Amino acid sequence: MRATIQLVVMLSTPLTLPAQAPLSHDLMPVPASVTLSSEQLRIDSNFAVAIVRHRDVRLERAITRTITRLEGRVGMPLSRRFGSDRGATLVIDVAGPGFRVPDPAEDESYDLNVSASQAVLTAPTVVGAMRGLETFLQLQAADGHGVFAQGAEIRDAPRFRWRGLLLDVSRHFEPVDVIKRTLDGMAVVKLNVFHWHLSDDQGFRVESLRLPRLQQLGSDSLFYTQEQIRDIVAYAADRGIRVMPEFDMPGHSSAWFVGYPNLASGPGPFEIARTWGTFAPTMDPTKESTYRFLDTFIGEMVALFPDHYWHVGGDEVEPKQWHENPAIQAWMKGHGIANEVALHTAFNKRLFAIVQKHDKIPVGWDEIFQPDLPTAAVIQSWRSSEALGASAKAGFRGILSAPYYIDHQKATSEFYLPDPIPAGSDLTGAERALVLGGEACMWSEYITPETIDSRIWPRLAAIAERFWSPGSVNDVTDMYRRLEVTSRRLGEVGLGHEDHTRRMVRRLAGDSAPLFEALLDYVRPRDFGGSGTSQMVPHTQLIDAAVADPHATWDLAGRARRAGTGDVAAATQLRADFRRMTGFYSRLLAVKDRIPEATDALQVAGALDQLGHVGLEALDFAARRTSPGPQWRVDADSALAAVAPDRMRQWQLRPVVADAVRLLVDAARALPSPGGSL
Repeated sequence: MRATIQLVVMLSTPLTLPAQAPLSHDLMPVPASVTLSSEQLRIDSNFAVAIVRHRDVRLERAITRTITRLEGRVGMPLSRRFGSDRGATLVIDVAGPGFRVPDPAEDESYDLNVSASQAVLTAPTVVGAMRGLETFLQLQAADGHGVFAQGAEIRDAPRFRWRGLLLDVSRHFEPVDVIKRTLDGMAVVKLNVFHWHLSDDQGFRVESLRLPRLQQLGSDSLFYTQEQIRDIVAYAADRGIRVMPEFDMPGHSSAWFVGYPNLASGPGPFEIARTWGTFAPTMDPTKESTYRFLDTFIGEMVALFPDHYWHVGGDEVEPKQWHENPAIQAWMKGHGIANEVALHTAFNKRLFAIVQKHDKIPVGWDEIFQPDLPTAAVIQSWRSSEALGASAKAGFRGILSAPYYIDHQKATSEFYLPDPIPAGSDLTGAERALVLGGEACMWSEYITPETIDSRIWPRLAAIAERFWSPGSVNDVTDMYRRLEVTSRRLGEVGLGHEDHTRRMVRRLAGDSAPLFEALLDYVRPRDFGGSGTSQMVPHTQLIDAAVADPHATWDLAGRARRAGTGDVAAATQLRADFRRMTGFYSRLLAVKDRIPEATDALQVAGALDQLGHVGLEALDFAARRTSPGPQWRVDADSALAAVAPDRMRQWQLRPVVADAVRLLVDAARALPSPGGSL
């Protein structure tokens, strides 16, 4: 990474020409330094690419993918022959290939200069060129004359070298095509680590030839063959993405014991867990046979996963079987092991020795962090940034995940602002260097191949920006503006999040689908969950059709703020939304006898009806410039209190308009009374 790069961000005021509005961009993640110009590079049938200096098949494939997306935008075939003429439309100048196996030390920096005559992309590695190609695609716009790339000078490099997504495929299996389109989306937003959670109580998802009962009995026949794994690892590497496997142990391991019960600390028989939680079955750390088994298993798996890092899990170890097993208790006493934490650490030391024997660096969750653990391990924190800071102070490298659990159905803004190194952190410079970056986590209790895109995207793009861009890039309003554009770009690589709600609702509601689609514009699923409480539920209900952060979450609140300052257009739009909300309840009553999902929707529709009426009345007070009376204030507060988080714990669907209504109610309170005083 260049030491000289300037972390200067120009979001909306880079270069202003006379008699023109300030130039702005839709880039996500925001580059380290970007200066826009009014020049436009036309993309037409004359478009040509030249490769100078280093050239290899991985670079050529990346360019071909770029051209394919360009062709979709311009509606015509473009040349796929890559010459070396520096007069080409796009010149790609790469110094060398970079690492053979993707590595956190990969130099992903690039420079991109776009003028009216040419775009020049310069990078030290092929991966850096891939990141620059994504930015080139993000500079695309169109006018009445066709497609063009906006003029710009960009100097870019990521702030953190570890920028990942964990995907749990144990609780719900995800087919190969789902994994590949997820990797394509990750490449669009410049993520570089795919953390593949491959085993848990609910399933063991990898084919083992040496220990075949792992997948034969522990997977419901839903697992990845070794050929498929090699294919996915290569697919990811082709996009500059590392694949780090996780095989959770010694807890979260019920699925291991279905085929190999002697690994467990308690008596069988064992079965695949179908519900969620922390379960008693745990590996026996006192048997030498446990470590021989793990050595055999890891020795086979390392041939499939070339990444230098190996995730051992290590979280939420339930010690019940350890306490109840006399042989384990006797072993602990004989070896001076005081408690289950010390026993877990003893297990980790033996396990880490096996991992390191196979030339891998161990990674584990917070629970593995103990003072006497070798600092070669990397700590992934699911607990808090403070926990990660404590491990950094002890000399451990770390990854933050605590604020980025996207299986929770929260607004994008709640994931966007937390930082791997929070403002005001007391870490020293050396300790900050140990914070490698972060990973968003998509645990799969409530996702299926049908719903997964809508649960990951587009929110993950905002988290990716947090990991890539300078910490000063934190304008939530501008993030949402750019996220809307980025969401469409993600659809370009095959992700189905934008069609998710319409597709599911049509199946649920038939010719009444438009009513349910309109309702879901103003609601989200409950914070954590979906339909049902077990692995066997199909997740095809209305809560599963809803999305975590509908447009109204942020758009209505923004309009309410503008309306409060006298913006007539914003107030007019709000009136239309509030009138729409007040119609849902009666319309759902009319169809509930023939559409079962209407019953589930009535509760939230009733809340929207009340909030819509309060919003309309608040706008009326603002239009008359008259403060409401005491009883209206009581009623408005009551309507808002009814949708407070603690009152909606049992609701499957929750309204997202309360913040906008609260802003209008507060603005109405501040208006003068008819007599001229408040």
